[in-house]
Amino acid sequence: MNTDIDFLGVVEKFSALDAVDYQYFHQLFHNRTVIFNQEVEESLVECVYLPLRDFENDDINTPVTLILNSPGGSVSDGFFLAHYLQQYKKPLKIIVTGYAASMAAVILAGAGKNPNVTRMCYPSSYALLHDGYITIAPSESKTAADIMAFNDQVDQDIRQFILDNTKITPELYDSKARKQWFLTAKDMLELGIVDQILE
Repeated sequence: MNTDIDFLGVVEKFSALDAVDYQYFHQLFHNRTVIFNQEVEESLVECVYLPLRDFENDDINTPVTLILNSPGGSVSDGFFLAHYLQQYKKPLKIIVTGYAASMAAVILAGAGKNPNVTRMCYPSSYALLHDGYITIAPSESKTAADIMAFNDQVDQDIRQFILDNTKITPELYDSKARKQWFLTAKDMLELGIVDQILE
């Protein structure tokens, strides 16, 4: 008796009521495509890192695609994924469909020197770079100085990471510090945040 389980059939059956879940698993199983269309947070371990790692370790040479469309979020989680993509061992295409903001832009920039990764966006895509920040609750006023000192270190880490992985100069970066720095698709291409604009 055949005891094998049709996992794809099970997933599709139980995802049929949720179009987002269905599309995620459909693209994942059929097209080796990971969709990251949410804030950068701890859930990216399950929805991005683990599938990418499985594809990296399998015996199939078909390129993997990561669809990126994120408003950013957690610095620590974002750096984790950025460092992972710097060492990804299989052909990987990262496609920005709408925007890569804040930590999503850092993730995108981080893969720039990996010869296995090609980063693309559409003409209407954009990125946003700005300093990192940590919210200070009123009850934490006595530790505000410590938090601000740590926040400054996070800013410096982001700055150095961007400078190390893009064509952005220290002078240009520092001139945009403390601002909301929006980048068009052409800006991203010129500054080495993407490798290609999809026409």
